[in-house]
Amino acid sequence: MIKPLRNRRGATKLGQKLGKRIRSIRQRKEWTLEMLAERAGMHVTYLSSIERGHRNPTLNVLASLARGLAVSLSDLLAGVEKGGER
Repeated sequence: MIKPLRNRRGATKLGQKLGKRIRSIRQRKEWTLEMLAERAGMHVTYLSSIERGHRNPTLNVLASLARGLAVSLSDLLAGVEKGGER
C-alpha cells in the first residue's frame, strides 16, 4: 500500500491543496470561518483543520461545504486533483 506524503504536521499534499481551494473560495466571498462553518453545518475548528489540510473530509462533508459555499462539488474540487499524491 502506498502511503500519502505528509509534512511534519501530518497534512497531505492533496489535503493541503483542497484546503487552499476551500479557503480561496471562502475568502473571495469575504466570509469568515465562522460564517462558512454555520452555512455548512459543521464546527469551526473542524473547518479550520480541513483548510489547513489536517483532515480528510468525507464526500458528505465536501458536499456540505460545496452547498455552504454555493458552488457545485465539481467546482469545489476543480484543480485539486491535478498533481495529486506522489
